[in-house]
Amino acid sequence: MINSGTIKVALIGAGGMGTKWAHALKHSSNVSLVCISDQDKPRAEVLAKEIKDCRAELDWREVVKSADVDAVVIVTPHKFLTEIAIEALKNNKHVLSEKPGGVSSVEIAQAIKMAEKTGAKYMIGFNHRYHPAFLMAKELVDKGEIGQILFVRARYGFGGRPGYANEWRFNKEMSGGGELLDQGSHMIDLSRQFLGEFPEVTGFTPTLFWKNGVEDNGFALLKTQDGRVASIHVSWTQWKWVHSFEIMGSDGYLTIEGLDNRYVGPERLIIGKRDPEFRNPPTEQVVVFDKETSETSLERLIAEFVSAIKENREPAVSGKDAYEMLKIVEKIYAQNK
Repeated sequence: MINSGTIKVALIGAGGMGTKWAHALKHSSNVSLVCISDQDKPRAEVLAKEIKDCRAELDWREVVKSADVDAVVIVTPHKFLTEIAIEALKNNKHVLSEKPGGVSSVEIAQAIKMAEKTGAKYMIGFNHRYHPAFLMAKELVDKGEIGQILFVRARYGFGGRPGYANEWRFNKEMSGGGELLDQGSHMIDLSRQFLGEFPEVTGFTPTLFWKNGVEDNGFALLKTQDGRVASIHVSWTQWKWVHSFEIMGSDGYLTIEGLDNRYVGPERLIIGKRDPEFRNPPTEQVVVFDKETSETSLERLIAEFVSAIKENREPAVSGKDAYEMLKIVEKIYAQNK
């Protein structure tokens, strides 16, 4: 157990998201990024040079055995996430894996089992939980500020970018699925955080525009044991970026809009309270988080990872969350064969 000092981290994957993770790690306390590994070693070398005091490696299998590495952060195409995680855990390295953690609940279960066997921590990068609007919303819900949650309505989508149709996300063997598994994994995870488990699941996974073998839209209706529903729509054909998460309660509502300043506009939380007498429109308070970026949520996620390691406890977002999310995705995929 590491209960003091700096945790030495290796980053596996130096692509677009890997670069964001590298900078988040660089700016995180109690963390030293000592190694970056990528199958494109020159790309890893460029990023390592940018980070400074960091080496580049080609073979991740050697990295997870390195004596100077305490933990690994895995940011690769979905197909490789669990394979790398299991090998790292087997070598007593703590693991923080990008979402969705893998392409099946079966392989996630294997990683969980390995973490239990070795005692290493296994965390999943559901960083949306660590955006300030979601952190504040969870606190307000836990305090009962909007009463009992009645339903959740979530939308998340964008319209691609140059060369998008040729990226690995459209290769089912590499990605495991399309938009439902990609951005949908965030919305399902957040819905579970606010409503709990969903024994009843239905959904649709059409391919409407990007004819490349995986769904470009995902629609899901998730129902709790007591009848509350989360409705989710995620899309790669949302030509204007959208990110909206609504939580309707018996006494009011919370609406989270935006995500960061670069794409979807400033993140904000709308706190609405209904009139107890139903005579007047709801009152609203708007909290704007205009300095939020995609990297700041990663830094909060990393801080939780570090705390879990030092305190020798389960991370707040564990492999079990990825397992439950993937069970939902698998049910919807099975319905759409």
